[in-house]
Amino acid sequence: MRLTFPTQVLLALLSLVSALLVGVVAGVLSHAAGAPVPGAVLYGGGAFVGWMSLCVSVLTALGLFGQHRSRD
Repeated sequence: MRLTFPTQVLLALLSLVSALLVGVVAGVLSHAAGAPVPGAVLYGGGAFVGWMSLCVSVLTALGLFGQHRSRD
């Protein structure tokens, strides 16, 4: 199934927002567990990168991300 470009942008923004949420939650939980602030920021950043990579990989594998439909 080919999606239009605006739909692909919305999927990318949804992936970005969900990755941001995962990163913030991971960082806060890491800090609550006793990690210093720089360590918690690095932990949250790693969770952000991991989740964003997973989202983009899944969307690409499903064919929802990449090529957009041209207007005919």
